[in-house]
Amino acid sequence: MIKAIVYNTNTEHTKEYAQLLSEELKIPAYSLEETNHYLKKDDEIIYLSWICVGIVTKLTRVKKKYKIKCIGMVGAYPKNDQYVKELQKANQLTIPSFYLQGGLNYSKLKGMKKMIVKLVGKTIPKENTELRRLFQNGGNYVSKESLKELIKFIKNYKEERKDNE
Repeated sequence: MIKAIVYNTNTEHTKEYAQLLSEELKIPAYSLEETNHYLKKDDEIIYLSWICVGIVTKLTRVKKKYKIKCIGMVGAYPKNDQYVKELQKANQLTIPSFYLQGGLNYSKLKGMKKMIVKLVGKTIPKENTELRRLFQNGGNYVSKESLKELIKFIKNYKEERKDNE
């Protein structure tokens, strides 16, 4: 049984997704820092985390402690099947994973991270106006609609578990 949604956030987009998912699935959501108070080793979880340079942050640490049933990878870029495949390969994901567009919140970025994001923004081709606008001004693309596939997966998983009991 899935005990919780565990999230790791940097600019709050992942936390927003965790809260939306928690409301929909009636499963508690905890930040990675809170998990020691609520979860035990090998508990089943849904893991949501932000992407940094193609890597799902803190994934290795979480894999060692919990049984991850699926992963929500939160990034700034719009959803793109090729990009999702690259993320799955780079992170050696063999469990179901879902890409969720978060956004950019410059007020939450500090130091080097802020500088790197601004540099990345300068490399975006002029033709890609929506992405350039996001990297120039920031923005929030968190939506319940983006969670549709992940929610469907979890609901099917729960039904399968019920049928097998």
